[in-house]
Amino acid sequence: MILYLMPGACPLASHIALAWADADYTVHRLSREIVRGKAYRQINPKAVVPALFLDDGNVLTESLAILEYLAEKYPKARMGVQPDDVEGRVDLNEALAELVSDVHLAWSPIMVPERHVTLEANQADAIEAAYGQFHVHYSRLDALMRDKTWRLFDRRTVADAYLYVIDLDPSIQRVIREERLGERLDQLALPVGVIAAALR
Repeated sequence: MILYLMPGACPLASHIALAWADADYTVHRLSREIVRGKAYRQINPKAVVPALFLDDGNVLTESLAILEYLAEKYPKARMGVQPDDVEGRVDLNEALAELVSDVHLAWSPIMVPERHVTLEANQADAIEAAYGQFHVHYSRLDALMRDKTWRLFDRRTVADAYLYVIDLDPSIQRVIREERLGERLDQLALPVGVIAAALR
């Protein structure tokens, strides 16, 4: 398998899951320019990362799909649920969906404010609006993770791989430091816990 990613982006979760699974894979680190280029579009027409090129020639895209695939393909790694555990599957899907969509997207106005407004003068407003979303999402995650090591089932799952990306990844910590978000997030009275490590 080949995992296509950009350093400092969400495909890190898939990379973590591949490592946990002890899978046979290689990583191709791409620049933003390559991801937008013609050659990569032949692999992933969406021109986004991640993409996981499978040994049979198929390509999986989207973190949620890749993480679910890896959890099912490598059951010995115990990153997912047993095939007959319907409730566990629902819990894992809910946790992943929240992290991949709601929480991850809350970072978008910080990382790429130009995608959220048409005038550059309004970018500060987009960033300011993101702080409210941080408060909602990270307060909830903090409450869920209080006194816990893993998000679900008292063991690591693919949800934990993604939780690392949206909380503890060095690229997120860098943005927090460079944009002085730590001070701003503290002003929102975010509880300690999930986000605390990123604010140090």
